[in-house]
Amino acid sequence: MEDGSFEETVVVRYLLGDLPEEAQIQVEDRAFSDPEYLRLIEAVEADLIDSYVQGEIQGAERRQFEGHFLASPERRKKIEFARALAHVAGESQPARDVAKAAPPSVTRHSWRETLAQLLGGRTPAFQFAMAGVAVVLLAVMSWQLVQTGRLRGQLSQLEANQRLQQQREQALQQAANEEHARAEDLAAQLRNHQGGAVAPVASLMLLPGIPRSEGALPQLAIPESAQLARIQIQLEPVDDFPQFRVELRTHSGEEVLTRSNLRAQRSRNGRAVVLELPASMLSPGDYELTLQGATSGETRDIGFYNFSVAAKH
Repeated sequence: MEDGSFEETVVVRYLLGDLPEEAQIQVEDRAFSDPEYLRLIEAVEADLIDSYVQGEIQGAERRQFEGHFLASPERRKKIEFARALAHVAGESQPARDVAKAAPPSVTRHSWRETLAQLLGGRTPAFQFAMAGVAVVLLAVMSWQLVQTGRLRGQLSQLEANQRLQQQREQALQQAANEEHARAEDLAAQLRNHQGGAVAPVASLMLLPGIPRSEGALPQLAIPESAQLARIQIQLEPVDDFPQFRVELRTHSGEEVLTRSNLRAQRSRNGRAVVLELPASMLSPGDYELTLQGATSGETRDIGFYNFSVAAKH
């Protein structure tokens, strides 16, 4: 491109991504508040596009143009439009103009000026030129409609998946509450039946699909009289393994226990892996539990769960 004013040079560097971040922000702020400066940016952009289409941008400047300027989908559409318009304009030149030798100082017009000339011209090629432009515009609009429809479909599917996930988590949480209440009620019945001599069992249900570091941790309350802790880990339908392995560690990474060859058990809430251990092994604090599926001598991680233990007096 030919050298222009200092402002045009700054705009060219801005469009090619060659300005420091602070200078880019200044250009954008000025364009937002100064309509005349915005028109200058649009004019320089049109010249850049025309120079690129004509093959006048080479070397490092061309690489900058293709790496930064063409990163925008809107700008790529402008390039496609300029190419199509240049092709149509070239084919619509009268034969007498082709026969004449062009003078050395022919002035090159941008694609916007070419469009204006075609719109204002009275040559027989006008209808043909406009038909070519209409085809390009129709193709661009069709592509935009297809992309818009695809994005709306993806958004609808995502919203539906989120609603299903929320419903599933609510159902699992309700099942966990019911299981906890059932265990408490059973322990109370056993105490009443045997005069309070039976030590209660501390129980906890861990639900699948819940991030281990999100929200409040599930809590296992262990009464002083409890001798056994029971942790029930609900399984997804896809977790169909013949055996399971559980690793339990403190939050600091100290191993508490590892159990292998565990099998899934069925309950009214679905399949689950049940881990039972002496309550004395669990001191108050935070714990991390890893569940793995085992088959043919290999193991695969299924879920990671965090929970806390609190002493119940």
